Amino acid sequence: MELTLFCHESVELDSSSQVKTPRPIRAFRDAVLTGDTRVRQNLLSSERPNIIKPGTEPTDVQPYMRRILTGWMLQVCEDQKCEEEVFPLAVHYLDRYMSQNALRKCHLQLLGTVCMFLASKLRESVPLSAAKLCVYTDHAVTLPEILQWEVLVVSQLGWDLASVLPSDFLELLLQALPLEAQNHAAVRRHTHSYIALTATELKFSVFTPSAVACACVTAAVERLKLLRDDLSADDLLQLLRDILDGDMASLRSCLSALEETIALTLPTPADLQDTQEGGV
Repeated sequence: MELTLFCHESVELDSSSQVKTPRPIRAFRDAVLTGDTRVRQNLLSSERPNIIKPGTEPTDVQPYMRRILTGWMLQVCEDQKCEEEVFPLAVHYLDRYMSQNALRKCHLQLLGTVCMFLASKLRESVPLSAAKLCVYTDHAVTLPEILQWEVLVVSQLGWDLASVLPSDFLELLLQALPLEAQNHAAVRRHTHSYIALTATELKFSVFTPSAVACACVTAAVERLKLLRDDLSADDLLQLLRDILDGDMASLRSCLSALEETIALTLPTPADLQDTQEGGV
């Protein structure tokens, strides 16, 4: 009996640069897996917020320092064209470590660098090299320090690095949305952007990944104006809540915090239109 193996992977060229380079090959989205309730239950049973008990350890690191650090980490991941999951996972390690261990602010960039190093090994097809990360710190962090702190961080995290992220729920939620299939790509891009935005703000660290995913998907659909006339944002949030069996009060709180952050951080479509018309 002969069997034929079909490959659904495709190589996409990166058009953002003058030199055409192939993007990392992503696996084909399997509707059988994303539609299986066991996958959803396994994700929900394994998820946890970045910080369970805020402020359990004394530290001289202030919230604004974390914001500066995560902003730099996001720039590094974007510059290296990392997978979308690398940055949120690195911040997850960062928050977990800082909530369990005292940290001096002089070691903050070192910790962020090590967290990106670890996250890229878990979620990147071609992991970031320690030497390249040293360059991004302007050699303020050395290679031996990265390798030494790598062992320290993973040991403090109990060698539990396979963490559930908000993006892990994205395909499960997209299948349930009352949207046309051609709109999924736009919703997916906006949702990944909002997930990265939540990672830069400490206030989202107390929410579960599923709550952040629901809030980001709702915000993306609402911002893209894809909601039906008979469906409000709260109705959509309720629909996603029923899928993941989450706490509605927590989801509303997360969505409210996200909308506030978006208003303060990201330009509105009208702002973008004004910019284009101004020729900037």
